[in-house]
Amino acid sequence: MSLRPADNVSCEHCDLAPRRECASMPLCNAKTGNKFKVAGVHGERRLCARMAALGIYPGAEMDLLCSGCVRVNGGVLSLSKDISEKILVTPSP
Repeated sequence: MSLRPADNVSCEHCDLAPRRECASMPLCNAKTGNKFKVAGVHGERRLCARMAALGIYPGAEMDLLCSGCVRVNGGVLSLSKDISEKILVTPSP
């Protein structure tokens, strides 16, 4: 069973129908100096497990310090562009 809309129109970053509330974007497109909440990690099981082990999982908050550098749970991580493209984030209030 598919949860996609019947007309197969979906947001460019997730499987939801496009709407104003869907503000997720790849981490590589996010503006530096802001806080974000992880909306999801798209990739194979190994990548998702590795990101979760590093503290990057849906609901986790992070600060984007510079392109590819994030602060998560008090630690600083450097992520490649390939990995940053697979991490979807939303702006954190």
